[in-house]
Amino acid sequence: MSTLKAAFKGLGRVLASPALVLFLWLANVLVAIPLAVSMAASIAESVGSSLVHQNLRDGFDMGWYGEFDARAKGVEKTLAPSLVGAGAFFDNIEAWLNGRLFEMLPAVVALGLVYAFLWALFLGGILHRYADRGGLFRLSEFFSHGGEFFFRFVRLAVLSGLLYYLVYRFASWLFGRVEEAVRDVTVERTVLGYVVAAALLVALLLTFVNMAFDYAKIATYKENRRSMILAAIKGFRLVLGNFGRTTLLYYGLGLFGLLLLGAYHVVAPGPGQASVPSIVFAFLVGQAYLVAKLVLRLTFYAGQMALYESPGFNR
Repeated sequence: MSTLKAAFKGLGRVLASPALVLFLWLANVLVAIPLAVSMAASIAESVGSSLVHQNLRDGFDMGWYGEFDARAKGVEKTLAPSLVGAGAFFDNIEAWLNGRLFEMLPAVVALGLVYAFLWALFLGGILHRYADRGGLFRLSEFFSHGGEFFFRFVRLAVLSGLLYYLVYRFASWLFGRVEEAVRDVTVERTVLGYVVAAALLVALLLTFVNMAFDYAKIATYKENRRSMILAAIKGFRLVLGNFGRTTLLYYGLGLFGLLLLGAYHVVAPGPGQASVPSIVFAFLVGQAYLVAKLVLRLTFYAGQMALYESPGFNR
């Protein structure tokens, strides 16, 4: 099976089960609500009855933000001008590349861990749904397979976390060497070239680990594997043994994700939504992007599953 056919087949499986997409979107919303409510209450308390609310209707008020940030505690510290529009997603990509995801506020890290555990619970049901199966989406069946593989996928997550840690340690060493190498270089283009090359190498290592563990999860489900160490080894072997198709599928979908983010960056409303219709529109645009991003994430799993099941795949 070609990578393009696997991608379209995977997308078809995702779109054929809109109830699963809706359920996962609702789960995302429910996880985000506690922090959203807390942040909204903090902002409302800070603005109060002052005229700042008028400035915020017109755009982002840096004067108010400076005062808010000076008094911010806990989750309030996460509010920043860069979060407007697509900025939050770009910040997440940067944090993933440099490892800052694990240096955030404890409450945010804890919520991220809760989300990761939820995905470990959901993943067995997701893979079962996309293993070339039709029929109606049933929560009982979904959670039955999710619970069956939950602890195995948690162990896989721990193993992948160890490899991510090693990559971040290597990245720290690498950027230290780059800094030393360009210390006396006066040509900005040369410095930029070194930094971009180092960043691309780190990104390739991180995405390779992510891709290998995707196939480890698929192998665990399809082969009912019990040893997660052997499953992780199998994941790397599957990627290396089918290097062209696995990497083309993964990076092709990844490139589409970047294009999708770029499109959202262009159309996403900025600050200054003063009327109820404009606020509702901004909310709907943001949620539409989140649903599209969720569909793409599921397409990764469904496309990789379709490729794994294809007759020419070296298992």
